[in-house]
Amino acid sequence: MLALPSGIGDDTWTGKWFPGPGGVDKNEVVPYQYTKKELHDDMHGIKMGMPSTNCDDGKMNLELDWLDDPTNYTCYDDRQLYLPRYNVYPVFEADHVPAQYSAQHKCMSSKIFYESDIPTFGTHRPLWAQYGEYKFLPRQRWVHNLEHGAVVMLYHPCANELEVDFLRQLVVGCLYRHIITPYNFLTPERPFALVTWGRKLLMSKVDPDLVEDFIKKSARRGPEQTSKDGQYNYELIHHAVVVSTPGDDVICPNYSNSME
Repeated sequence: MLALPSGIGDDTWTGKWFPGPGGVDKNEVVPYQYTKKELHDDMHGIKMGMPSTNCDDGKMNLELDWLDDPTNYTCYDDRQLYLPRYNVYPVFEADHVPAQYSAQHKCMSSKIFYESDIPTFGTHRPLWAQYGEYKFLPRQRWVHNLEHGAVVMLYHPCANELEVDFLRQLVVGCLYRHIITPYNFLTPERPFALVTWGRKLLMSKVDPDLVEDFIKKSARRGPEQTSKDGQYNYELIHHAVVVSTPGDDVICPNYSNSME
């Protein structure tokens, strides 16, 4: 059996492969004080999807991931609106994620850091986010959604609103497993990003053919293929709706991509 390099599966790995360190009432979860034994998972360290007051209930210590600071989702200077640039080409990036890699889960007592401003995989919280659009959702949550095959749409708070809405319509019309959130780590040159497990597309202007092509080829790539909704819903604005099937068996069903 292939021996894994030291550190794979925990946070001691420092090699080049890995990055470092308003809800829906019917989906309301009741946290429980699980014991350490009940929460233990040989693969991830902590079992996923188990709301716990001892670890992660989706409500406590949220400031560890973000301080509820409006700078995460607000553009304070209209003069800085990032208009689409026709001479700025989109950029596609792919990370090498070894098949043996298992992302670790960390409780809300520990911070999670990433070497990349836009991580495509890595350590994350045990509870993943309910699918849909958020006022803001921290990356420590949506990285878990990536692991389940989701597409995450990121846009800078100062991005052009017409372009934001155009990209939003494309994403919402393609699949149920999507997350939409503002993200101020994006640049004025490319204020839009689509992220999936191990892949990301950075854009200045929304090209529908490119967007649909990326989603069709990159969605549902996560190592844990489950369409089950998440448990975290803080600042959820719109809950996702099913597009084709709950499992997204058909991606972008109403779109015929000229790039295919």
